Amino acid sequence: MALSLLRHYPLAPPTLLFLPSCKSYPPNPAFPFSSISYLVPFFKQRNKAALIRQQCTRIASSSPEGSLASVVSEQEAEESEEKPAEPSRRLIAQNIPWTCTAEEIKTLFERHGNVIDVELSMYDNSRNRGLAFITMACEEEAILALSILNSYDLNGRVIKVGFARSLKKKADQETTASKATFNVFVGNLAWRVRSRDLRELFGNTGKLISAEVIFQSNPRRSAGYGFVSYATEEEAEAAIAAHNEKRLMGRKVRLVLGKPQADKSEGKSSDDLLPFEASSESNP
Repeated sequence: MALSLLRHYPLAPPTLLFLPSCKSYPPNPAFPFSSISYLVPFFKQRNKAALIRQQCTRIASSSPEGSLASVVSEQEAEESEEKPAEPSRRLIAQNIPWTCTAEEIKTLFERHGNVIDVELSMYDNSRNRGLAFITMACEEEAILALSILNSYDLNGRVIKVGFARSLKKKADQETTASKATFNVFVGNLAWRVRSRDLRELFGNTGKLISAEVIFQSNPRRSAGYGFVSYATEEEAEAAIAAHNEKRLMGRKVRLVLGKPQADKSEGKSSDDLLPFEASSESNP
């Protein structure tokens, strides 16, 4: 029986099983089992970056706004407390190693496009804040760099790359914040309190303009106090009446009406924002 099958269905050369099918080879060799494929078990893959570049180009040409947002990783969307920024040429890289320089960041991102500018936020001359802003030559290159470098291991730290907020929107936010004329000094804060906790506490009292916990540097830690801002004195006084001596993370916060502030754009320090009454409410 076996000899009969071999007579009617001759086997192809053994090398055929390891070569891709092509017109130059004997077409359709006779074989009784149609389920057996002559596809190569391994083949030369295209360059990963080239594939991503093609995909990003197709996305950009089909929908410049809606579809591009899908390139941003789902993990970033889940971890972000705010709506993700829209795609642009400007990227933000977080969790950068403290000893990393702007030149090293530029070299890393230049592998995936032309880098126009790198801004590295610094504590001092020897250590950065783990945050960098990178401006690429075009939006497609920014998408490519984001796709490849998000969750990239840089000197033992996994960096997180995303689209930076629009400079125009940031300017609009600063303009809105500069209109806040009445600050409330919030003292005796627990070390764990952050600005978002102040927003949650004071957000239901009037129209909250801003909320900020002041941090010390070297080492970086909470100073034990912060400020919330309202557009009117009535709203600020209502917030004091509603929340003074209220417990936040186990500590009673102490509130004092601060000096009216006409413009934040002049670069005032936290000392300029102290309340009318000489006060040093902070953690002991």
